This record gives sequence, C-alpha cells and structure tokens, in this order.
Amino acid sequence: MASFFEKRDPWGHSLSLWVVVLMVFVTPLLFGVLREIRQENNVENWLPPDDPQSKVLSWHRHSFGIEDRLLLSWDGSSLSDLRAERLKLALMGTPDAEGVRRGGSPYIKEVFTPQDAIQKMVDYHIEPEEAQERLKGVLVGTGMLKVQLTDAGRKRQEQTIQELVSKAKQELGVELTVKPAFKEWVEIVDETQGREPADAVTEDEADQVDFEALVAAIPTHDFQLIWPRMQPGAELTKQIKQLALSLKRPEIVPGTSVAEKQEGNDTAESQPTLIKDCFFAVGTPIAIAVELSDTGDADHAAAVAAVKTAAVEVGIPEESLHLGGRPVAGAALNEMVKESSWNTAYPIWQFHRRSVTLFSGLIGILLAFLMLKSVRLACLVLLVSYYTTFVAVSVVPLTGGTMNMVLVVMPTLLTVLTLSGSIHVANYWKHAAHVDMKTAVTKAVEMARAPCVMASLTTAIGLASLMTSPLSPVRDFGLYASIGCVISLLMVLYGLPALLQLWPAKPPKASEIDVRHWHKFGEILSHHQMLVSVSCLIIFVVSCYGFKWFRTETKVIRYFPDSSRVIQDYLFLEENLSGITPVDTVICFDEAAQKKMNFVERVELVRQIEHKIAEHPEISGSISLADFRPVSEPLPPDASTFQKLRNAKRVNETERRVKESLQDGTVKSFLFIADNTVEMEQETDHGTRSVVVEKGDELWRITAQVAIMTDLDYADLTRDLNQATQSVLRDHAGTTHLVTGTIPLFLRTQQAVLESLIKSFGLAFAVIAVVMMILLRSTLGGLITMLPNLMPIGVVFGLLSWMRISVDIGTMITASVALGIAVDGTLHLLTWFKIGIQEGKTKGEAVAAALGHCGPAMWQTSAAVGISLAMLYPAELLLVSRFGVLMCALIVAALLADIIFLPALLAGPLGSLIVSSLKKEREQAENAPVLQDGKETKPHLSHAVKRSQSERSLET
Repeated sequence: MASFFEKRDPWGHSLSLWVVVLMVFVTPLLFGVLREIRQENNVENWLPPDDPQSKVLSWHRHSFGIEDRLLLSWDGSSLSDLRAERLKLALMGTPDAEGVRRGGSPYIKEVFTPQDAIQKMVDYHIEPEEAQERLKGVLVGTGMLKVQLTDAGRKRQEQTIQELVSKAKQELGVELTVKPAFKEWVEIVDETQGREPADAVTEDEADQVDFEALVAAIPTHDFQLIWPRMQPGAELTKQIKQLALSLKRPEIVPGTSVAEKQEGNDTAESQPTLIKDCFFAVGTPIAIAVELSDTGDADHAAAVAAVKTAAVEVGIPEESLHLGGRPVAGAALNEMVKESSWNTAYPIWQFHRRSVTLFSGLIGILLAFLMLKSVRLACLVLLVSYYTTFVAVSVVPLTGGTMNMVLVVMPTLLTVLTLSGSIHVANYWKHAAHVDMKTAVTKAVEMARAPCVMASLTTAIGLASLMTSPLSPVRDFGLYASIGCVISLLMVLYGLPALLQLWPAKPPKASEIDVRHWHKFGEILSHHQMLVSVSCLIIFVVSCYGFKWFRTETKVIRYFPDSSRVIQDYLFLEENLSGITPVDTVICFDEAAQKKMNFVERVELVRQIEHKIAEHPEISGSISLADFRPVSEPLPPDASTFQKLRNAKRVNETERRVKESLQDGTVKSFLFIADNTVEMEQETDHGTRSVVVEKGDELWRITAQVAIMTDLDYADLTRDLNQATQSVLRDHAGTTHLVTGTIPLFLRTQQAVLESLIKSFGLAFAVIAVVMMILLRSTLGGLITMLPNLMPIGVVFGLLSWMRISVDIGTMITASVALGIAVDGTLHLLTWFKIGIQEGKTKGEAVAAALGHCGPAMWQTSAAVGISLAMLYPAELLLVSRFGVLMCALIVAALLADIIFLPALLAGPLGSLIVSSLKKEREQAENAPVLQDGKETKPHLSHAVKRSQSERSLET
C-alpha cells in the first residue's frame, strides 16, 4: 500500500501540498482567537467549589459580606496626616443631597481609615489612647525601633551609631539600617492666598478625636532602626534593645591622670551610657484598607492603578507609597509575566533583559542551526515546533479557557516535545536522504512512526493523569497539554514531512551522518554496564532519600525577586505596620448559648478569645466588634437589685444599638445572624470536624493579621488558633468555632499540590509502565525500563528537597515535561535496540547501533532546548527563572539517563529480558498454524526489515 506521502490527489498534486495549505489557512484564524486570551491567577479559585475549605470560605465571605481588600500606607504617615481623609474622598467621592455617590473611582467599593475606626470607638466611650492601642497591628503600626540618646550619646552621635551597627552585625549577625527620627507631616500652605477665618467650634467637632495630640504623645528620639523581618515582640528585638542600652563610652574625669586610668581607677560615673531608651510607639505609620467593587475585582491592575493615581493627586509621592494584598500581588504577577516577554524598562541593546523569553527562543534557534548543520532543515524543524505551540495555545481561548501561572509552562513543554520528535525525524531523513533523496521522506516517516506514536501517546496519557488533580490550573494543564501532544504528533509525522517533501534540504554529507563515536560510546557502556548501572542506581537512591524533606509552597508573593517593588512594599508593611494576610476565627452561639449568656457577656467572651489569639507571636494584631465596645465588668455576686436592673437596661440598650447597626449594614462585617442551616467540615489534628450552623445562630468574626513574608508553617498557625479558641469555649455549652480565610485556604492548596503530585505521578507511572510491559512483553522488563524515566525526576527533585527548597505549583509541572522527554528518548532507543537484536546482533552491538541512530537526535534536542531554557535565568519573575533553570537540569538529567543509564541496563539484565522475549516471539511465529489458503503466517516485521535494509545500505 502506498504511503501517505506517495499518494496524489485527482489533479496530480502531492497530498503534502494540501497539508501545507491547511496550515496556512488555519494561521490567520488562530491569530484572531489568540487575541482574546486572558490570564487568571487567583489562588483562591484553584480549589473546586465542593472542596470543604472552599465551601467554608465561600459561606464566610457571603455571610459577612467580605470583598477583596488592599492595604495602603506611605512613608511618614501618621494619625494626624490629613492626606488619609483626602485619599478616602478621592476614591469614594461624595454623596449628593439625594445620597447618590458623585465622583470617586468605580473600582472602589469602600475605604476604611484608622481615624474613622478610632472615632467610632470614642463615640462608644472608649478613650482615644485605648482605641489607638486596639488598632495596633491592624491599621495603626508601631513603625521602626526609636532610639533616644543620652547627652553623652548626642555629643558623639555618629560614632554611637557606627558602634551600634558594628556590634549588632558582629554579635547578633543582623544588618541594622539607620533612619532619621520620625517627623510629623506638615502641609505647606501658600501664605499669599491668606487663610479663611476659623469658624466657631460646634458641639459635634468638640467630640472629635484630637489626632495631633495622639501623635504628639510619641516620645522624642534621635533616630530609628530597622532590620530584615523586624517584629516588635521577637527575641531578636529584645537582644538588639539590650545591646543598644549596654553601649558605654569611657570618659576622663577631671583631675584624673592618664596613669590613674591605666591603673583601672575608672568609676561607673566615668563610663556614661550612650543610649537612654529604645522603644516602639503606636501611631505611625498608618494603613488604609481599600475594598474593591465588582468592577475592581474583575480588573485588579486597573484598580491598583486608580488607587496610585488618587494617592498622587492628594499629595502622596508615588515612590513613598506602599501597597499590599492579594489584588496587588495578582496585578504585579500578571505584569511581570508580560514583562518577561517584553520589558520596555531596558534598552534594546540589552535584549537579554528586555525580552528574556524571546532571547531564549533566539538562542534555541541558533543552536538548532548549529546542531542540524543545515539552515533549511533547521528552519523547517523550528517552524513545525513553534507552529505546534501556536496551534495548541490557541485551543485555550477557543474552548473558553484562561491562561494561568501553571498553563504558561505548556508552550515550553510542547516546543520541547515537538522539537525532540522533529529532530528525530530530521535525523532519520538525513540517513535516508544519503541513500535515496526520492524516498527519503517516506523512509524517515516509516522509521519514526512507531517510536513517535508510542512516545506521544504515552506522554499524553501521563499528562492527562493530571486531570485527576483537585486544583483547576493543574487540571487545565493536563487537558490542554495532552491535546497539545496529539497536535505535536500530527505535526511531526505529517507537517514536517510535508514541508520536507515540498522544500527538501540538500542531501547530507557522509561526515554529517558519521556515528562511529556513538558506536564507540555504546561499546564502552556495554563493557562496563554493571559499574554504570550500580552507580546510577546509587545516585538515584541517595537523591530520592531527600524526599523526606519535601515541602510545597503556594504563596504567590514568593515568585517575585527580593528587589522588586511589590516585595519591598510587603516588607515595609509587615515590618512597620501589620501582617498582610488575614485569618478569621468565627465564633458561633446557638440559641441555648444566647439564652444562657446575655449580649454583653457574649461580647466579653469574644474579647477574651481575641486577646488569646493576639498573644500568638506571628499575629501583628486583631480586631472584632468587641473592640468597638468598652470593657464591661461582671456584676459581683452580692449585687443589689438596683445594680442588676441597671445592668439589664445597659445590656438591652447595647444589644438594641448593635442590632440596629446590623440592619443598616454598619457591623455586618463583624456580626451575622444565620439565615439558614449550613453543615461544614474543617480539618484538625484529630481528623475532620463537622460544624453545623443552625438558622438563628449568632456568628461573631475575629480577624487577625498574619505576615506572609515569613517562613511560618500555616498548619502550625491554624492548629494554634484552634487550640486557643477551644481553650476558652470548652467551658461554654452551645458554642463552636471555625478558622477560615486565606491562610487555611493556602494550607489546603498546599496539601492539594502534594496530593496532585503523588496521585498524578502514580497514575502516570502506572500507565507508562503498562505500556512498557506490553511493548517489551515482560512485566519485569517494563518495570526496569521505568528506572531511567524516573531518574531525572528523582535526582532533581530529590536534590531540591536535600537543599530544603520548597516546590511550588509551577515547579511541580516541570516533572511532567521531564517525564515526557525521558519517555520519548527511551522509546526511540528501545525500538532500535529491538531491531538490532532481531537482526542477530549481540546486546553490546545492538546498544551501539541504537545509540548511533538515536544518540545524535537526543543530544541535539537536549543541547538546543536545555541551553535556551537556561537563558531564562535572568528573568525577574522567579516563576520564569526557576522554571528555566529547573527545566535545564531536568533535560540534562533525562539525557544522561537515556544515553548512559538505559544503554547500561540494555547491555545487562534488561537486554537479556528483551532478548528472551523476542526469542519466544520468534518460536511462537515459527510454530504458527497454517492458514486455510496454505500460506504460513510470518512475524509482523515489515517496518523492521525496511529499517534494517536502510541501515545496511548506510553502512555500505
């Protein structure tokens, strides 16, 4: 039967022409589709809606009306800074006479300032100083460590600072940064315009908090100190304070001679202290919480830009502005992904920084030219590789999908796999073209079909196993990458041969297909197969031992370099003000508990839990509805009837005012009355805990701020919060609690990443192992063949675990790429080894012949792709940088496993199993029954015969 590339259409044209016409026709259509591609990197949407933690978070946000927020602060901000209120007006606008909002930003729903919160507390008879203290670590910070010098210290301030910085580095190993003393912001007024006369102070204004007095209460000081990961209550902070207060300077007392000093006659008075006090002061800096509208939530980048613009308009310099929160990190991540493709901040002559991805692609193109030693052949191979990626990526928007930080890896995967298959076909074509140019395309496709089909389908099945993951980005990657593998196979077996037939390259020279050095290498491996196999196994086992320290990471902020603006902003906020990430504890009172405890008692119980939570060293501050109420002392046991009646009236009045506020939505974010029955589950150290919220239950929300830039184990934090809350609630029947928010979701996502990695790889291993067993007709042989396929993953990820480097979701996906590359090389090598054995060669000769066929293609693919991916290292986005380096390491490991470990196994026990299996097949074929027409059946080796004939002609 004629090959596809030998057939003609009714008009006498080759079918290759129609393949190329189809490729050209589809191109402009797909360009239009690609323009509609969108990005989605919301970690909170990774888990499926039916996941227990997702259900809890969704219920929690719906109940308390919580929307995405970002924190905003700036250098030198304080409670007396008028720009805070002006920024609120600029973002929110002002209501007209009918209450309709005029002006402001459509991206902003609500703005919360610390001044508003303190004023609200004061309205409920809380002292301003106490109100300021309650907001500490939430919207009001303590700033840097303030240092007050003695008179002796001021006389030599520069020397004191140098000595303090030097001693801190020598004794504590910490780099101190010195900043000027805090100065209150003063608005510059144009004197030429005059001032309007002050109006008489109204009664309402008289009740306003004097924020200037609060800021003026900050003690005077001479300078401030800050250091990396500064926390006021940390042990390191106490050590730095002790070190500073211990600084002394010997002073010559009048009338004391130098000789007396040398004899040790210094007194305590002759060594005055240099530093009088070190302290943190509440009141500066401050933060503004900005809640996004639905429009802002749909476009984080535009919302962040609107906030920055408004801040600059009210007089806050952009360089002193600091933003934090999930919308900020998401917008910055999307922007840095775009900058990896084209960053206009760098001049064009720094092309390797201006476009890291394009530079990586150019290096790959250059290497392809060098490896294939033919400009035309290299152009065709690269065209097919990039066209495959183009078509596969177009499938994403075509099916309504979105790109994300995981799916962004898919183009590289498909480029690598297609390049690998194309280079194999190109090398087969060079061998065949050296014999006969007319049949070169047909022969090359015949030689490549079996291994390419097996490799692509096996890789597609392995990638499809990722669709079992509970994480939506991983499922999307498995789906689209497996579709891409099928497209890649079609392009390798039809697209590239069609182009070669229409635009053939020049026949190769004899020197270009000289593989004697690969034969020699194969002979060396065969002679030392035992040493090589054992050495590779030892490396594999030792590396895999590192998996006992395997850790996962899902913090998006960790994808940014330390020098990036978003990291610097996060550090400023967490070191000076509050943690970025909120974690919420919801306290539930059922009807029985509400009857047993009056409203004020419930307020105090919530306050008690909040204080318990705030004691955790990793929590900067917390807030609840109880903070807006004055502390109520319980009635003494011997209280009079009058006292009880007065207390009952106060309780009822308090409950009435709060319930009225609940109706108008003022306190909805802190208190909620359940409107239906909901059953939820929450993971604890003792297993899954069921929490049932009945209709009418009273739910109180406590929000705590936690740092995201630390190495805090979220599992430990969640456990500690559960224990702290339970220690208070255990004595109160009818109460229960839930810990929810972004942190428990991060923790669940981390667990899902690990589960996905184990489950998908277990499934992929099983599928590929079964394929190998069927191919080799041997169960043991199939399992042994999997060792070289697993070696790259075991070695690279094992070494990462040895080095205590956490694996993020993008890093996890690279393992699929390594598996695909390793399987591709393995199947090509196995195919040619079996052909060698069938031709009567010994195991050593078959290994040498197989390496001669496949070695050049595997080496060329690995060198071109590995080196070009290594060029991604300078990328500012660590997600891209790590991916490039890790992919390079995996490709190198896969190459070494395929050209060293696998040949050694084939020359040893694995080769013996294959020889035995082929011998049984031959015996079964020889003993086959005679068919009815009298012809004896023969083994199906037509392709092998053609390949062997081609090989003999090449050797001749």
